Amino acid sequence: MVAAQPIPVAIYGIGPIGAEITKLILTKPWLELVSAVDIDTAKIGRDIGDLIGSHKVGVAVTPEITNKPTVICHSTGSRLRDVEGQLKALLGARSHVVSTCEELSFPLDHQIRERLEQTARAANVALLGTGVNPGFVMDKLPLTLTAVCQQIESVTIVRIQNASTRREPLQRKVGAGMTVDEFRAAVDAGKIKHMGLRESLMLVGSGLGIEFNSVSDEKIEPIVAKREVVTQYLKVAPGQVAGVHQTIDGKGRINVSLELQMYVGAEDVAADRVIVKGVPDLELVIKGGVHGDRATAAMVVNAIPRVIAAHPGVLTMDDIPVSFR
Repeated sequence: MVAAQPIPVAIYGIGPIGAEITKLILTKPWLELVSAVDIDTAKIGRDIGDLIGSHKVGVAVTPEITNKPTVICHSTGSRLRDVEGQLKALLGARSHVVSTCEELSFPLDHQIRERLEQTARAANVALLGTGVNPGFVMDKLPLTLTAVCQQIESVTIVRIQNASTRREPLQRKVGAGMTVDEFRAAVDAGKIKHMGLRESLMLVGSGLGIEFNSVSDEKIEPIVAKREVVTQYLKVAPGQVAGVHQTIDGKGRINVSLELQMYVGAEDVAADRVIVKGVPDLELVIKGGVHGDRATAAMVVNAIPRVIAAHPGVLTMDDIPVSFR
């Protein structure tokens, strides 16, 4: 049930995703934004409403959390080792934390996970990593779908995203406009990679109660434009890279395969698809796919009451129910 009094919440990190989360928080009467944090000196001291293109909110951006929020919505980085210190500090202050850090969705670094687990339990609060991917489309959604199966042989998850509708940093992040050689060099340098695909695979395996006999390396290949593609931010000529094609597989009692295509110019083929071979066979298709930024904000905000009600410690999306709130 929705709380009788609004839940005090904070936003920690006001980049594109943090701004989207903030906008959604402000539409929910059961939430009260009490603190907004960013380290950017150009943002500190300004009303959060000015930064997100909204009305004056009466909450100024500060470099540290103020006003003791019950839940902190954290959105500053993708790699767990880069944000561990932030998360420990926020948990230590006895606030629940919902984070968009992709590697937090199913922490594979067991030492970091254990440190966060101890901090959260000592403070009697919960920590959740979520979003649309990882967090829903390629892990929580397929796990939910398999609940009607008596037997499963394999699960195939395919996400094709039209990057033309996404923010500029993401279009650059998938290599749009690069040559193929530049793309491969960027992959080798670790600059092009969708974060969280391995975490989604392992979350699905854990949710299905299996241990994979083998897990493939992630394969990252360019998707080359066959025609000119023009977006709000860039132009891609035929022969240049339009985006990324990334795959990973887990083999075992149940085989699980994840495939992500994210590129500009995918208007006609964008979709999210889950194919289950078993008893019964199932296929779910979301035409056009789930929009990443808006859905990530929704996942964070809608998870807030569930996280408050959950047991203390590090949670995954397999630990909580989900719904619109």
